[in-house]
Amino acid sequence: MKSKLSWRGLITPLAFVVVALILRYHVVESPQLAALVTRGLAGPSTWPDMMLWVIVFFSAVWALQTAVVIIRSKMSTIKPIPATQVSSSDAESTPFSLLIALGVLFILLYGYLLAVIGFATATLLYIVSWCWLGGLRKPLLVSLIGLIGTTVLLYLFVKLASMPLDRGQGVMGEFSVALYRIMGIY
Repeated sequence: MKSKLSWRGLITPLAFVVVALILRYHVVESPQLAALVTRGLAGPSTWPDMMLWVIVFFSAVWALQTAVVIIRSKMSTIKPIPATQVSSSDAESTPFSLLIALGVLFILLYGYLLAVIGFATATLLYIVSWCWLGGLRKPLLVSLIGLIGTTVLLYLFVKLASMPLDRGQGVMGEFSVALYRIMGIY
């Protein structure tokens, strides 16, 4: 009986590692300027950079887990791995693996969208997306969590930490500035 596990199962987690590492160089338009405005340990690229490192870490763990499962299955000739054990290869055909992939994709999109639509809008979409991914489907509750979470993060980073977060490009930049003024944090 030939095992269904193959080394192709490493493609997805390793792709996430590579893409996250590449995106780290595109978090801010000018790393030199970001370094100039950084106060202490935190600056405009701290949050997205940290999220991308989290993707790298968990994707590497995912790849390692997949490799271990594949090696064990190749070495085991007596009996196959029981179906009750969770392996990334088994998970590839289950919704749980899809949730992991969507979660990592949401983080990557968040990192990209920060510069395009700004911190406020990207964070709101990110929180709402995570609520949806977690199974929360009540619109009022999801809206409240998204709005309150984004508001807390805006006050924390912009008002308290005085971090110059990305406002977005074009009309989104204007929207972010107007929102900050309405909230009294700008």
